[in-house]
Amino acid sequence: MRDYGELVREAIRKAHEEADAKAAAAMGEFEIGKTYATHSVCAHDCIFSYTIIKRTEKTVTIRDKFGKVKRCKLHKNGKEEYIFPEGVYSMCPVLEAGDLVA
Repeated sequence: MRDYGELVREAIRKAHEEADAKAAAAMGEFEIGKTYATHSVCAHDCIFSYTIIKRTEKTVTIRDKFGKVKRCKLHKNGKEEYIFPEGVYSMCPVLEAGDLVA
């Protein structure tokens, strides 16, 4: 027979597990086969468009509109995943999971 303290600890643990699962499900993630796009910081007419062709826990493999394939490290900001598809530099494009096109 369990005492009151054990029941409370179990209820708290279960509530934390459910909250963690809900937060993970709400976090925006890149999906295989979907296309994402973002505008250039310098020229708003310039649009960077990429299709996710493969993903692991820490990386995604993308294909640009010219057919070039590259692998990018996934970053997370607590709200959604993002990548730097052209590398990291002062005005580089940042592709976020919320930038879904198709």
